[in-house]
Amino acid sequence: MQYTQYLPGTWHIIASTFKMWTSGKKTNPSITYSIIQSHPLRILDEITYQTRNKSKSIVGHDTLDNDQFNWRGKGVLKLFSSKWDIIYIDDEVLIINFSATLATPSGMDILLRNKQNADSYKRQILNHPEKFNLNTKTIQKFKWLF
Repeated sequence: MQYTQYLPGTWHIIASTFKMWTSGKKTNPSITYSIIQSHPLRILDEITYQTRNKSKSIVGHDTLDNDQFNWRGKGVLKLFSSKWDIIYIDDEVLIINFSATLATPSGMDILLRNKQNADSYKRQILNHPEKFNLNTKTIQKFKWLF
């Protein structure tokens, strides 16, 4: 898979099964990936979101191991780790599945490069989930964040 071609840059979470995003307490979540090292692939992972008009972030490193990323938090989050994998990726859409941590449950996110295209991609994903390596049952678990 062409991770280094598609992953770098900012992705906006438009749908999720993860309570941290679906509760409405934390809004406008996005993830920015930056390549640190190509072989083995290691990336900087910065999640940003809004809460009561404050911008907050969660920073970690991801290391690719057999098509699965191992995430490890930085700073006070260094004790936390998670595994995640890519269900679908192209230059506009990213769908990820992540495991539980000590503090959070597992979940899935649908992300876009340009959140202004959210309505169009929502229709495409709902009407043709198989094109995005999903199925109807899985799609029903998502909450759309816009």
